[in-house]
Amino acid sequence: MDNILTTFKPLLVTILSVIMAYLAPVSSMVYVIFLLFLANCIAGIVAGMVVEKEAFSVKKFFHCLLETLVFFVIVILVYVLGDLMDKPGAAIQCITGIVYAVIYFYSVNVFRNLAKLFPDSRTLKFLYYVLSFEILRKLPFLKKFEENEEEIGKKLQEESDNG
Repeated sequence: MDNILTTFKPLLVTILSVIMAYLAPVSSMVYVIFLLFLANCIAGIVAGMVVEKEAFSVKKFFHCLLETLVFFVIVILVYVLGDLMDKPGAAIQCITGIVYAVIYFYSVNVFRNLAKLFPDSRTLKFLYYVLSFEILRKLPFLKKFEENEEEIGKKLQEESDNG
């Protein structure tokens, strides 16, 4: 077994290096998503344990991790497809929009959990308020999404039930 690993290790390192070099233009976006995942995960775990007195849930942690991996895959797929279409700049622009959406929703969640942890902090409450309510007024499509989110979820469920 060690002989096989020794033989293929340089090949695996080379392949991984080529993939990492190819994806270098979106590496900062991947780091942003990872840092947001980390902040969201830590804030959620601490708020759950301290405020809601719930035990650490491995299932919730892996669900959060899986959701983050989906974002990674989306970013990488958009970049690869954009590059194959000879539009890497457009792909980066699309990825930037996706990352801004991730930043928004994860930030709202982080500030909600922080406001729960520090209920006397006016600053955290204010930041949560601005992110949760005031931004909706400035972005009509986001407000429309918030108003229809439950309906969208039902439609997705119906479509998955119908095959």
